[in-house]
Amino acid sequence: MKLRHLALGLMVAGSFAYAHTFKLADTIKGMGPKVEALNKMCHSYEKYVNYITPDELKDWMKKDKDFTIVDVRSVDEMKGGEIDWPDYDEYPLGQVPVYAAMGAFKPNTVYVFVCATGHRAVIAGGQLVKWFGIPKKNVYVLRGGINGWLNTGYSVVNKVTEFGGFSKGLKAVEHPKEPIILDQF
Repeated sequence: MKLRHLALGLMVAGSFAYAHTFKLADTIKGMGPKVEALNKMCHSYEKYVNYITPDELKDWMKKDKDFTIVDVRSVDEMKGGEIDWPDYDEYPLGQVPVYAAMGAFKPNTVYVFVCATGHRAVIAGGQLVKWFGIPKKNVYVLRGGINGWLNTGYSVVNKVTEFGGFSKGLKAVEHPKEPIILDQF
């Protein structure tokens, strides 16, 4: 039995070492044609992005690598907590092409797109590469999204004020004791 657990642990650890070969899982299964269309759209944009694991992103942060995190979750989801990084932009998914058209994204900047699980981040990052010519080498998606980040044991910062607005660094959220799911996709 212990050998089985060790083998399983090695397989899981090995899978994180190869984030670039990661393939996004389908979102909710069996929920009808709209979800099927969402899954198809996500998979069609995967070829335009690179993946980064939570551990790799944490390593970039420790090394103070120059990159921008782009959170494409809804404003309400962002209130639940964000990764604590000074260069953090908040563009809900539908706004990414608008801001890209206005020149908010620069070709020489490295971007790490984040959503709840990675699905919307793949769409946003893929649009940036396909439609706006940002080089693929500069576009990453956080594997597993904020859920993956939290479930790896890293914390987020709650940036919500009592008025519902955003201000930097008000309250750190503790490490999770069990898997956390903040959104369905």
